Amino acid sequence: MADFDRVAALYDRYRPSFEALRTDALARHALGDGHGRTAVDLGTGTGAMAFVVAEHGYRVTGIDHAPLMMEQARRSAARRRADIDFRLGSATDTGLEPASADLVTASQSWHLFDGQQALTECHRILRPGGTLLLTTYDWLPQPGSTAHLTEELIREIDPGWREHGGSGRHDHLAPVVAGHGFTSIRTHTRRFEQRYTLDDWIGRIRTSSSGGAALPDTERRALEDRMRDTLSSAFPDGDLTVAHIAWSLSARTTGGTPPQPQHALSGTAGQHTP
Repeated sequence: MADFDRVAALYDRYRPSFEALRTDALARHALGDGHGRTAVDLGTGTGAMAFVVAEHGYRVTGIDHAPLMMEQARRSAARRRADIDFRLGSATDTGLEPASADLVTASQSWHLFDGQQALTECHRILRPGGTLLLTTYDWLPQPGSTAHLTEELIREIDPGWREHGGSGRHDHLAPVVAGHGFTSIRTHTRRFEQRYTLDDWIGRIRTSSSGGAALPDTERRALEDRMRDTLSSAFPDGDLTVAHIAWSLSARTTGGTPPQPQHALSGTAGQHTP
């Protein structure tokens, strides 16, 4: 099981913030103007999504179970002069009052939760007509790519790892969300590229649930040594460009006015490369 406290001090250094993409997700799902409404960010980590949501006028509570990640988030909030309530809790037991939130977000974190219990908790804390917004920014392991070679190395080090070969799309969650009483479900998919140096990519893996947040130190070091040898040979200029998919899903609790337009669960609202 991933323990992100192990990598809390490195997290903001090596994890891209994707602030522009997070802002785009809010706009795509008609959530760009908070007007003082309340938002809860689940699995907030060091607060990347919480800060973006707060900048759009929401009063934000960030929830995470990792104390050291919360310390990093609070330090960042003080530096940014952002008024965000970062508190310990979980996606399945937030400790918040029923019907107390207008928006619940989970960014790069939903795969770490018990999804069924988390959806029950989201529905409990959202007001009627409130919105759930899930976002992910997954790399694409195209054959011969940095991500593909890295996934192969992770599988050699950790044969039990199952989160490989992803498409970056999580539309399978839509009927699950619908089954918990959410309506007006919309998804959006956008492809983009992110550049890394070799050191930054190794740091990115170190701060992930596939790397340093889960592997014992001996195995983590072995993975990083293999990555350095393999990737420096495959990409001698040290400039790694990694294809990603930004995916998002929004859904409403019953009551209120649903967002428009609504489209089929299996579709997307468009796909393009910036």
